[in-house]
Amino acid sequence: MKKLIRSLWDRATTGDLWGQSTGTLGMLIALLLTFCLLTVASPALAASLASGSGQISGQLLDGTNANAPLSGQSVTLQMAQGNNSEDLTTVTTDAQGSFVFSNLSTDKTISYALFTLYQGAQYLSDAIALNNTPTQQVNLTVYEATQSTSKLAILKATALFQEPDIPQKTVTVSEAFSFENLDTHTYVGTLDAANKSKPNALLFSLPAGATNINLQKGFTGYHVIQVDRGFATDAALLPGGNNEFAFSFVMPYTSSTYDFSYETFLPTVSLSFFVPPDIHASSHILASQGIVNNAGDNGNPYNLLSASVLPSQQNVDLHLEGLLTQLPSDTPTSFNPLLIWLIVVGIIVLAALGIFWFVIRSRQPIKAKSARGKKSSSANQSHKKGVADRMRSSSASTAKEREQALLEALLKLDQEYEEGKLSKEVYEERRKKTKARLRSILSEKESSVR
Repeated sequence: MKKLIRSLWDRATTGDLWGQSTGTLGMLIALLLTFCLLTVASPALAASLASGSGQISGQLLDGTNANAPLSGQSVTLQMAQGNNSEDLTTVTTDAQGSFVFSNLSTDKTISYALFTLYQGAQYLSDAIALNNTPTQQVNLTVYEATQSTSKLAILKATALFQEPDIPQKTVTVSEAFSFENLDTHTYVGTLDAANKSKPNALLFSLPAGATNINLQKGFTGYHVIQVDRGFATDAALLPGGNNEFAFSFVMPYTSSTYDFSYETFLPTVSLSFFVPPDIHASSHILASQGIVNNAGDNGNPYNLLSASVLPSQQNVDLHLEGLLTQLPSDTPTSFNPLLIWLIVVGIIVLAALGIFWFVIRSRQPIKAKSARGKKSSSANQSHKKGVADRMRSSSASTAKEREQALLEALLKLDQEYEEGKLSKEVYEERRKKTKARLRSILSEKESSVR
């Protein structure tokens, strides 16, 4: 191929391809061929043009039947380089189930994989690099298909709730599953049109109103249909536990609370829900394990709710509270027009009553004002007299209380002296001072009586 392109280029540039009179046109076409080769040619074509020394050979084996060779089956060699990948070539296995891919590039930037589709299930080998070992023997094992789910289980199922998108009133939920197939057959479901509600296939639960379903892992190359309370796929489950699936969806909400519904379509060993700590989550089935850091989400904290050993067809409830429907800064101030009008009318009525009272008061006769003045003067004199009487009474009451207190003090001094608590000099000095204060109070009392 390289020699052919070189020959065409030489002939075009010399005019031999189109004749001497059309050498310029030949040059343009040659340039166009070169441009197409450089821009359109894929890494696979480039690898095929470069004759390599690499080789991958092997057998296609039936793992269900003691690794018996499978003849007449197609095996495809896939190549990946950087972000590009594609099928290189396909061969058919011989009577011993053997296949060979030769003349492969051993560039360290290129890797290969073997692929086959057998009884509705996809089988893919691990990545194969030929830069260190140019010739390699790689067998590809497949299994007979079954539609029995009796030996299927979910080892681990997780649902991670992201922080709500408050303006959109949505929550993005990511779910991941690890399936276990204990059979020696590959489970291959069917999306039979006769039973679209729950076909015999892998089923995944979705809450009501879920949108933007994004299939992320395990679904490539298989079909998916919508069913009651979720979706179904004819994706296969190979024997063993290396069956990983993941997807995400958007869950809309309209209020601060939401009842999330989940169903276990297969027996589930472990079920875990991760909810942001600012959202209160509760469940009758799931038990709260407290706040944990989710390593798969940059170590962000989440409230973990989990359950173990759940049967098939188990309904799991999750009640969420604290979902914000508005950003705090965007909360509008609520005005009631009726309340504003009532306040205005009340102010007007009060102002009118004030004016009416002022006018009536200003029209009262002068005599009435004089009489009120006399009454006011008499009332003031009576008030002053009452105040003086109360003051005298208060003074007398205070003097009496002081007299009683001093008498009690004299009595206490006598008792302490008799008990020997006071010396004679201290006793006589305190008694003398107390009696002097008592005489002073009695003199004030006699003066007030006079």
